[in-house]
Amino acid sequence: STAVEQTVRWHWEELLNKEVKTNFSGQVISNRLQIFSNTIEGLATTALLWFGAWLVIQNQLTIGQLVAFNMLLGQVITPFQRLTLLWNEFQEVVIAMERINDVLDYQPEEDLQYQARQSLPQLRGHIRFDQVTFRYHPESDTNVLENLSFEVKPGQMVALVGRSGSGKTTISKLMLGLYPPSDGKVLIDGQDITSLSLGSLRQQIGVVDQDTFLFGGTIRENIGLAYPSATLEEIMAAAKLAGADEFIQKLPMGYETEIGEGGGMLSGGQRQRLAIARALLGNPRLLIFDEATSHLDAESERIIQTNLNTILKNRTTLVIAHRLSTVRKADLILVLDRGVLIESGTHEDLMAKRGHYFYLNQQQL
Repeated sequence: STAVEQTVRWHWEELLNKEVKTNFSGQVISNRLQIFSNTIEGLATTALLWFGAWLVIQNQLTIGQLVAFNMLLGQVITPFQRLTLLWNEFQEVVIAMERINDVLDYQPEEDLQYQARQSLPQLRGHIRFDQVTFRYHPESDTNVLENLSFEVKPGQMVALVGRSGSGKTTISKLMLGLYPPSDGKVLIDGQDITSLSLGSLRQQIGVVDQDTFLFGGTIRENIGLAYPSATLEEIMAAAKLAGADEFIQKLPMGYETEIGEGGGMLSGGQRQRLAIARALLGNPRLLIFDEATSHLDAESERIIQTNLNTILKNRTTLVIAHRLSTVRKADLILVLDRGVLIESGTHEDLMAKRGHYFYLNQQQL
């Protein structure tokens, strides 16, 4: 669909040719090493036999002693010869062990300053960004977010809008503790996120990304992935809220239908609805929708919009969207441009200002 088949094929063939040439060169070196080893062994054996025969002629050695020495010599040389043949395998094992040790020695994120981290009790959903500046690389001169400050009260629906690359998704990553802010603080229920146990935080947050991966297995297993003890009734309730129950019931095996690796047997909209159901199953107090409805058809989006009041009840929701029609009911809309918060307010307030948000709306009409 992107017309790059030939380019990708050429690139793959080039890599394959390099691998074949490298393997061939390695085999040539191995063969030469073996030939060299065999030559040295042959010369050494010939020299020793010649010297032994001379000693026998000089009556300094018996024939029996010479034969016994030759047999023992073979027992000594053979192991050394095998060691040369194992050299390539030894190199591969060393490299593999180095890679494994890199993984084993990597410090888990929960171990970082573990003593200072505390479990987060029942999440209320109060979020505050206090003069947050963020850049992915400390040595970088470009800030992804610049002196960002805003507050989200418990139960509010807040929308992040702006052009691509304005830092919307980065905000959600900071809220999940995937990155610490370069400057400033991210506060969850008044507590600095860097002092919280990330496990206790993320267990209380539901996230739906634009491209959510589904695992090979049944629909029931995918929705209940984080909650394997969930009952079928609880899974069905989450699916109904996400607008997925209707198409699931039409499948031959219903919730026990196998969907294939990555959900390949479902359409993009169906996969997205399952992802939303999975996020809703745990009844999280904080929901993050990152372009969650981008793959939905009009009917599926209508079902979710109808259930929106129930979905948002008693939870804080952060919605990242390009389609501004999906965020008009938000309690607060934050407009970002190049990592800077340039406007904030309700849909009506921002439209009345006729600023950046108004301009983005006009583009989508």
